Amino acid sequence: MRKETTTLLHFHPEKIGWIGLMLLGLGLLVALPFLWTMQNVESPRLREKREHPAPLAPYTFTLPLSPSTPGFCIPDLQGKMTFSFDPPRPDCLTAPNRLLVRLKQSGESQRVVLPCRIDLEYQRDQLKFAQPPSEFWMELAALPSGQILATGWISSLDGTKVSAGQFQVSGQECPLQEAHEFPEGSPFRQLAEAKWWGRDLFRGANALAERIETQELLELKETDWLVWQEGKWQKQEKPHPELPIAHIQSISPKTLVLEGWDANAHTRIALPLASGPPFKMKAEELLSSLRIRSEKQISCMLEKQCLVLKTGDWVLKTGGRWKVLRKKEEREAFFNGKLFGELFILDQISQKQGQKMIQGRLFNSGRTQFIAIDMAVQGHKTARKPP
Repeated sequence: MRKETTTLLHFHPEKIGWIGLMLLGLGLLVALPFLWTMQNVESPRLREKREHPAPLAPYTFTLPLSPSTPGFCIPDLQGKMTFSFDPPRPDCLTAPNRLLVRLKQSGESQRVVLPCRIDLEYQRDQLKFAQPPSEFWMELAALPSGQILATGWISSLDGTKVSAGQFQVSGQECPLQEAHEFPEGSPFRQLAEAKWWGRDLFRGANALAERIETQELLELKETDWLVWQEGKWQKQEKPHPELPIAHIQSISPKTLVLEGWDANAHTRIALPLASGPPFKMKAEELLSSLRIRSEKQISCMLEKQCLVLKTGDWVLKTGGRWKVLRKKEEREAFFNGKLFGELFILDQISQKQGQKMIQGRLFNSGRTQFIAIDMAVQGHKTARKPP
């Protein structure tokens, strides 16, 4: 009997792990029904909070704006636009004095008559004109001093307007406009795309007009007018009272400024001198193998082309080849600008210190540059006498 009791109470350490797992599983089976019940039971207060959460207080702020509030800081409007008065047409002095407002960044412009309102807006940090009515605008008025009073305004939430700054400015000269600023097909776009060839150096002292090439080459003096008629610019002595007109305003060595008017606006256009690159050709590169044939005749190679020339000859380069203009009609066509190309003129054959020399002039195709040719003749060829 004693031996059996000792066997039942004998300690088995290798079975402790299994006994622990069995006890844990038994406890979990007992607790599952209780946890399931607690999960599906919700107090009425929690249910109410879940179904009807309390509204969050919005994050709000206010600006103390009123009609009497001083204007607050906004971007410098004066630095972002220019103001210029349109001079009246010379043939219509009673026309209203319009003001051109031009935005510097976008290049947009708007013509107004004072007093006026201009609606504005910002798009990607760029000031632009807006469709009225806008919540941001500027009012312009003329002052007795001749200056312009500009006042910025912003519409507040309650519908009142708040001052957004004020400045005074004098009207400037109308800014120069480029071709892309005019609508496609506009007469002034065509004029802005014209070429100014300067004066005709071929005519020398007789060249008193500036040559402007639009659809055709026009020679324009400062007293002449251009009139848009029959789909092109034409030269006339007087401006037309109804059609677009233009004339020379100023001339500098590199720029010619035209000013013009249409029915509603004034404009200024700058044309650069289209003289082309300067002549870099040397006389010996143009003429070679010079030989005297007589007192008034030479033979030569003109850019590898063999020619016999007399003093006074005009030699025109067209299509890559030189041609002597011997006919009167050919010379008149070149003189009147109907033939184009580089032109060499053999002026004379002379003798200096016992050396035969030739003198001539080479004009570029635009006739805005020329180089003087003064070369010694290397050899002398005596013409054969008939037997």
